[in-house]
Amino acid sequence: MSPRLPLLTTSADARAATLQGLLIATIVIGALYFARDVLLPLALAILLSFVLTPPLLLLRRIKVPRVLAVAIVVGVAFAIIFGLGWLISREATQLAADLPGYQATLSQKIQSLRESTSESKVLQKAEDVLTDLQAQLDQPQQAPPAPSVGAEALHPDDKPVVVEVRQPPPTGLALYRRIAGTLLPPLATAGIVLLLVVFILLQREDLRDRLIRLFGASDLQRATSTMSDAAGRLSRYFLSQVLINAAYGTFIAVALWAIGMPSPIAWGILAMLMRFVPYVGSYIAAALPLLIAAAIDPGWTTVIMVLVLFVAGEMFMGQVVEPQVFGRGTGVTPIAVIASTIFWAWLWGPLGLLIAMPITVCLAVLGRHVEGLGFLDVLLGDEPALTPEQSFYQRALTGDAAEATYQAELCLKDQSLVAYLDRVALGGLKLAERDAARGALDGQQTERIARTVKEMLENLADFEPRRWFQRLRHKDEATENGKEGAEGLASLEAAEEDAEEKLPVIDPLLPEWRDGEPVLVIGGRSMLDEVAGAMLAAVLEKRGLGAKALGPEAISAGHITSLHNTQARLLCLSYLGLGTGPAHIRYLVKRLRRILPEGTLILVAYWQDGQDSDSVKELLDVAGADAYAATLHEAAEYCVKAAKGELKGEAEAAEGEAEKGGDTAAAAKATAAKAASAAKTPAPADKPKGKKPAARVA
Repeated sequence: MSPRLPLLTTSADARAATLQGLLIATIVIGALYFARDVLLPLALAILLSFVLTPPLLLLRRIKVPRVLAVAIVVGVAFAIIFGLGWLISREATQLAADLPGYQATLSQKIQSLRESTSESKVLQKAEDVLTDLQAQLDQPQQAPPAPSVGAEALHPDDKPVVVEVRQPPPTGLALYRRIAGTLLPPLATAGIVLLLVVFILLQREDLRDRLIRLFGASDLQRATSTMSDAAGRLSRYFLSQVLINAAYGTFIAVALWAIGMPSPIAWGILAMLMRFVPYVGSYIAAALPLLIAAAIDPGWTTVIMVLVLFVAGEMFMGQVVEPQVFGRGTGVTPIAVIASTIFWAWLWGPLGLLIAMPITVCLAVLGRHVEGLGFLDVLLGDEPALTPEQSFYQRALTGDAAEATYQAELCLKDQSLVAYLDRVALGGLKLAERDAARGALDGQQTERIARTVKEMLENLADFEPRRWFQRLRHKDEATENGKEGAEGLASLEAAEEDAEEKLPVIDPLLPEWRDGEPVLVIGGRSMLDEVAGAMLAAVLEKRGLGAKALGPEAISAGHITSLHNTQARLLCLSYLGLGTGPAHIRYLVKRLRRILPEGTLILVAYWQDGQDSDSVKELLDVAGADAYAATLHEAAEYCVKAAKGELKGEAEAAEGEAEKGGDTAAAAKATAAKAASAAKTPAPADKPKGKKPAARVA
């Protein structure tokens, strides 16, 4: 049974489970928000421990004691962090002291911008509106006049006395309290992070064992390998991301110093930190340097140079360096990255904005490797949420033929049309047949699926050209039109040499199989069977063999006798399911034997290539058809062999092998098959006359 959304089911237990999950999610989000003062240092410590694990393992590999190795790694890391903090603080102080000197240049540029847009009056009108609004807001509210109290009553023209309250500068304990209130919170957070990082690195193996016991005690080997692989991948990713961002910040600092920008170190550190914010972090970091560049340079050269540096550096890192380091990507979808960035920024503020991407990658990796957290991989991972068969079925169910065609074209880049239809399209139709068997599909939905699949087949009609018929047509044109047709044939042959054709070019068919539609495919029970037959007809058209697909009404009691006059050389019955069982097919084949012209081959196609295909073929063996097929490839091969006259040769070969091996029963069976094949292979004189070839898709 296909999975269904719990909220869309009628089961009270399923709805209760969904509501319980929503309640748990609400409690978790609330806990993350209200406990952020504790959880934020813990998250920073875990991420930093992932970054420091590779150098720690390197020191351990060269026989450095564990405690000393942890002390060296943590000491160097925090020395770099505090050093960067001191540098950016010093540069920011220097920049603040230099800002008054840039006021004149900035005012001049604002005035020039105002003058350049004075013709449109846009800035002037906006400034007038803002000025009037500010004046109204600044206007004090008039209080009702107070009653006069003799001579001491205030005169209306008297102005209020301005009272200014000044506090003495803090001294002694008050000064220390103010400084401590400013510095202690970040220092306390840094101390907590430092302590957690030290103990996480010291107890690394013990923590790993506890997680294995928690998530995978039943399968120790799998849990151990999975946890080690996930931890190794995360460590390499975070360390690589830190190094790439550090290289980007270094490039920005050196480049800004080269063009004469003030405080280049501060801008380099800001660029390194903001690049942890996906997609837009680098451009946000460029805002302040662009403003300073506009303030220090009377022209616009410095502004343009700063903008080019940031954009070029980001494009080089994102399009060249990161694909070489990370491969195809981080394993997280872009929409998940954006949503998680907004979520963690709302939850934990600026620090949450910086660590959103690492946390998202960590959760996606855990969801991919830990069985109990698989929903995280579905929500955040970049793997397709649906299998190709499920995706095909979903698009057919919604009637989206354009999206189904696009999906098919993507798949056809590395596989043939037959392989795609066999594996994906027929797989999707099997899901539809399963839903129809349990009553989940109504007639309107079934009709929509059939219409969508047929439209997709029409869209794919020219995706793989039918070489044999094209070459035959071009040869006729070359004979009739001379040079022009010969040039077309030459161009076709050149295109065939360049194309990577997945389907083999068949030999010329027997004359009686070339015209019209020698193969007739009929759906056995429903529209879904008819659509599966239409796929076989499309494959045969690609092979250069005319075919036509009909619905189950063609073999109904009122229409089956019309097949007596059919010109088809082979009739294929298409089934996605057996329905009432093989007995129905057996009686249908017997009746078709009496109605069809003598020599018409009957092929039963039961599109189930799973474990029960052999047993189904044994059940169908009593139906008396000429052949059976479980895949489009098998059915197409049988039709092509029949059209080329190879079935008689195969029967003779089977008879010879059976006689050589001394198996009289097999020899008798092969002789009978040979006689049947000879009887059912029509002679060239039986070719119908006056029938025009059917139109075919180029």
